[in-house]
Amino acid sequence: MVRSSQLLHTTGAGALPQAALDKALATRSGWLNGQLMHYASNDAPFGELALTCPEGQHLHYLDWRTNESVLLLKNVQRLTAPNPGVMTGPGTNSYLVGDPDTGYLVIDPGPADDEHIDRLWRAAGGDIRMIVCTHSHPDHSPGAAPLQALCVMHGKRPPILGLSSSSTARANSAFTPERELVDGEHLVLQTAAHQHTLRVVHTPGHAANHLCLVLEEDGLLFSGDHVLNGSTTVVDPPDGHMTDYLESLDKLLRACEQNHIQFILPAHGYVLGNLWGEPKDARACIAHLKAHRLKREAKILAVMQQHPEGSMDDWVQHAYDDVPSKLWPVAKRSLLAHVERLQNL
Repeated sequence: MVRSSQLLHTTGAGALPQAALDKALATRSGWLNGQLMHYASNDAPFGELALTCPEGQHLHYLDWRTNESVLLLKNVQRLTAPNPGVMTGPGTNSYLVGDPDTGYLVIDPGPADDEHIDRLWRAAGGDIRMIVCTHSHPDHSPGAAPLQALCVMHGKRPPILGLSSSSTARANSAFTPERELVDGEHLVLQTAAHQHTLRVVHTPGHAANHLCLVLEEDGLLFSGDHVLNGSTTVVDPPDGHMTDYLESLDKLLRACEQNHIQFILPAHGYVLGNLWGEPKDARACIAHLKAHRLKREAKILAVMQQHPEGSMDDWVQHAYDDVPSKLWPVAKRSLLAHVERLQNL
C-alpha cells in the first residue's frame, strides 16, 4: 500500500512543486466511522490530523473510543474517559506524556472510573511517575487517588500534583494535591539520552486553581478546560472569574510565542492548531477565543443597556439568542461572570 505522504511528494514525473504540496495539505483526511473523511482548516479534527499526519497521510482514526489510548505523538497518548455529556463533550481527555524509558506523567486522570483508571495504568505499562490535575472539577481530579492506589498496589507511588481548590469552589470540586505546583516550575521525565519537560502555567479563570502545561521539547500546550475544541468553556462565579480568564488567555498566547507552540491539546475534543505560521495555528486559536468572548461581552452590555430592569433570565435569552434555549441555564453562569466584569470596569 502506498501512503498518501508518498503520493504527495512524488509522481511518475518526479517531485510535486512546493505550491502543489501546500495546496494538498490545506485539507486533511482521517478515518471516521469506517470512512475516509476530508476536513478544512475550520473543521474540528483538522489540528489533530495536522499533528498526527504532518505529511497528509491517511493513517489517523478520529472515532472517540474509551477502551484504548490514542497515540498522538510517540511520547503523547490520549485516553478519553467514558463520561460524554453536554458539559464534557465526547468525554474527559486524560493524557500520558513519556515513554517506556522515562516512565509516564498522567495529566487529568478524570472521574473515579475503575475501568478508565485501569486503562491509564496499562497504557503506561504500570510506570507512572507523576499524576497532575489541571483543576479540581469532578470530571478531572477524582481519578487521581484511585490511580495512585493502583500504582501503590504494584510497587510505585506517584505523587498527586496540582493546585488546591479555592474556598470559592463548589463542594464537589474539593481537591488538595500532595504537593502544590508553582507557576513556571518544570516537571521533568528523563534518561541519560533524552527528556520530556512540562512547564506549569497557572491560568485562573475557568477555576481559581486551573493550570496548563507546556511540553517544551514538542511545542505542545495541554490546556485543560481553559481552551476547548468545539465550544467555549463555562466561567462560573465565584470560582470562575472572567477577567482572570481573559488575562490567562493572554498568558497562554505569550507561552505560545515563547515556546513556538503549534498545537493545543484540550481536556475535551480534538487537538487544536496547525503548523506554525499557517492561518490557524495555536496562537490564532487563542486570539479567536478571546475575540469571541469580548464580542459576547459587548452583546451582553448592549442587552443590559436596552433592558436595564431585566433579570438574568431576561438577559440570557437576548444575549445568547444564537444558542439553543436548552443551554441557557449553563450560559447564564458565564453571563453572570461577564456582568460582574462589566460592573467592575
